[in-house]
Amino acid sequence: MELKRIEAANLPYTALLYCKPGVGKSTAIGLIAERSEGNTLVLDVDRTITRTLAKGGVVNDTSRVFVQEIDNRGKDEKTGSKGTFTAWAETLKEISPEWLKENDIHTVAVDNISELERCILSDLGSQGKNKGVPAMADYQYMQFALVNSLRHMKSWGVNIVWTAWEVTEAFTHPDGTQYSRLYPKVSTKILDNICGLCDIV
Repeated sequence: MELKRIEAANLPYTALLYCKPGVGKSTAIGLIAERSEGNTLVLDVDRTITRTLAKGGVVNDTSRVFVQEIDNRGKDEKTGSKGTFTAWAETLKEISPEWLKENDIHTVAVDNISELERCILSDLGSQGKNKGVPAMADYQYMQFALVNSLRHMKSWGVNIVWTAWEVTEAFTHPDGTQYSRLYPKVSTKILDNICGLCDIV
């Protein structure tokens, strides 16, 4: 058994940022990159980060932001698309702690996981027999892929930032009090797991 003492240290963090579309998730990634050490790698699913940061104004220095687009289409041999499910897995395999260190990357951001979920399901559905509709098993493939991806990324030893869209839901407390509940747009079966693996939500 190897016991460790808890000591003050500047350890990497894992954060999940969520809000309505267009409110500032991509801009927040730019601000984090601008004010952090080293470079920031953005795994771009929804294709908003480049357009958002190119506007300038809020984020002035984007010289340390690198973008890798994740294939967000279904598998298609004619176009050469591997499909999101395969492309996502292959991208994560290509990234290692050594590669991140060589490229001085201190933060990896995924923009955004709500769209990543939809793209994976759409891709898997297009490969099935339900005329593009995902099968029940496809939902499980997606759920395990996302949770395992976050666990894997946390092992890289860098800051991890995931973004997601926001869901608003009317909620009634057992005492009858009603209020609006806000939470990340992630499959409800893995929502607690994803949030629990993050230091900041």
